[in-house]
Amino acid sequence: MKKYIGFFIVGVLFTLLTIFPLRIDLSKGRAYTLSPATKKIVSKLSKDVRITFFVSSDIPTRLIPLRNEITQLFQEYRQSSNRIGIEIKDPKNDTESTKKAEEFGIPKLQYSQLEQNKYQTSSFYFGVVIEHDGKTEIIPQVSDYANLEYNVTSALYRLTNKEIPKVGIMGDVGNQLSALRQTLSQQYSVSDIPFDTTSPESEVNPFDELSAVIIVDDGYTQLSKNTVSYLKEFYESGKHIVVFAGGVWINEQTLQAQAAENNFNELVASYGAQINSDLVLSTSAEYVNFGNATMQFLTPYPFWIRTNIFNKESPLFVNTQYVTYPWTSSISLKNPSSAKITSLISSSDRSWAQVKDFVLDPNTLPQPLANDLKQRVLGVEIQHVKGGTMIVIPSSRFAMDRYISQGSGNLDFVLNTIDLLGSNGALGGIRSRSASFYPLPDMADSMKNVYKYTALLGGPLLWLFYGVVRTVKRQKK
Repeated sequence: MKKYIGFFIVGVLFTLLTIFPLRIDLSKGRAYTLSPATKKIVSKLSKDVRITFFVSSDIPTRLIPLRNEITQLFQEYRQSSNRIGIEIKDPKNDTESTKKAEEFGIPKLQYSQLEQNKYQTSSFYFGVVIEHDGKTEIIPQVSDYANLEYNVTSALYRLTNKEIPKVGIMGDVGNQLSALRQTLSQQYSVSDIPFDTTSPESEVNPFDELSAVIIVDDGYTQLSKNTVSYLKEFYESGKHIVVFAGGVWINEQTLQAQAAENNFNELVASYGAQINSDLVLSTSAEYVNFGNATMQFLTPYPFWIRTNIFNKESPLFVNTQYVTYPWTSSISLKNPSSAKITSLISSSDRSWAQVKDFVLDPNTLPQPLANDLKQRVLGVEIQHVKGGTMIVIPSSRFAMDRYISQGSGNLDFVLNTIDLLGSNGALGGIRSRSASFYPLPDMADSMKNVYKYTALLGGPLLWLFYGVVRTVKRQKK
């Protein structure tokens, strides 16, 4: 009888886990568990929410794992609050579901697959509808599972808040922040603000209705004294500002540079962040193509810095593995009495800077001296005693469309920043629902060789040592 007890216990455990599935999240940062920000928003629901997932039964085979992940995510929402109801409808086999999907504007997606030695075209539904108190938010096509929790939670935030936060953008000449603008518009009311928005006779702060302002140095405009005054008033009233401005202007066609003539330091330096008139270089650099239409010339370009040296205590770097700075200045820190200043982002300790005599051509870059190599501050957070927060990034190109590389976290960082500031922290820290890649830290070539040869020779040497020990023991016997 005792020999069957083990089988009985295993059978009972299997049955219990089938009825009550146990899911343990061992990923770094608990990427597959609802974020604290989501749980907080869900816990405050005062009325019922219905999440409907329209998914056809005959979706392409490659989408079946994605469907299962989405379903599991929605189950987590339902378990977090009895106010949330989940429905999964199959428009393929249910006429009423098909009609509902069409009413909500869920598109019918097309795909082709090879069947019986010929291509056949089919269609399917793969969208989400979120309903609350007579209002509706729609995700027509779930194509980005990694950010689905953010999209669903931000939709809940919009549905449950009477007023949509407003964000202003200054200096987006030529609509170079379209990716950022498009993403922000899903959550906020986004408006453009000219650099010179005030007149000396005006007594009304044009920023009063905004929750946050994003300022981008366009390379040639100076803020008027009145605008600087209103921005300071806005910031010191407890509102938030994000500044992208360098201390050097770059002509990308000629690779010429000169000290900037803007007056952004008039805004930020009084709170402890001095944007220096220099250009930072680093051995941790992005590859840039300096070729032409007929030939490519890819090379690591020290002026395009890649770094993952972040302030670990800041919630601004959720989902951000590294950021890229195309031509950046450094920041000098002071300790003003009216604000607390914190370093957010730094370059590696193998970084140096050019001042005055700028040489940008990758073929003629002068090599740094050993004592010039050190960390440089590339991003700061300034918290005013009255509650306002200012983020200063000393690169005007940091969030522009053409400089955001496919793998960099520039956009994620900016969105986290606006979410945390614009929603008063409600959406800050929502994690990506995908496994993350963590690059190796920047290190000297000598250390790289140590790791390389240790990996190559460590195993064989251990086996050799083991063989010698075994041989000596046998000989002693």
